[in-house]
Amino acid sequence: MLSAFGAQAGVVLTILHSFQDFPNGAYPQSGLVQGSDGNFYGTTYAGGTYNYGTVFQISSNGALTSLYSFTDVYDGGYPTTGLVQGSNGNFYGTTAGGGTHNRGTVFKISTGGAYTSLYSFTGGNDGANPFAGLVQGS
Repeated sequence: MLSAFGAQAGVVLTILHSFQDFPNGAYPQSGLVQGSDGNFYGTTYAGGTYNYGTVFQISSNGALTSLYSFTDVYDGGYPTTGLVQGSNGNFYGTTAGGGTHNRGTVFKISTGGAYTSLYSFTGGNDGANPFAGLVQGS
């Protein structure tokens, strides 16, 4: 049965953190990205201080730090994808909702939690409610 599920004998699964809505977020829907500092970074779709999702950092031993809680107003809400670390060391991502026009955002966040909203989708020619992650171009 193990091989049918891709598991191997001797593999040990260790739960590093269980999300509980507040204050650390709920429903992580995307994978983690390992930062250049060795920590892992990710997003939760909901939960956090305002219940619109979070950006978090987690170490390999399970120490979780909430870096940012989305408010859904100008900064966005409901991030559905993972983050990408830019060559400048900051992380970038998208939210499916919130922002100036309530159509989603593109954002930047530092490893220390300094958040910048870079773009708010309008729902016009630029699209709306992105459910895709970002990649760094050359």
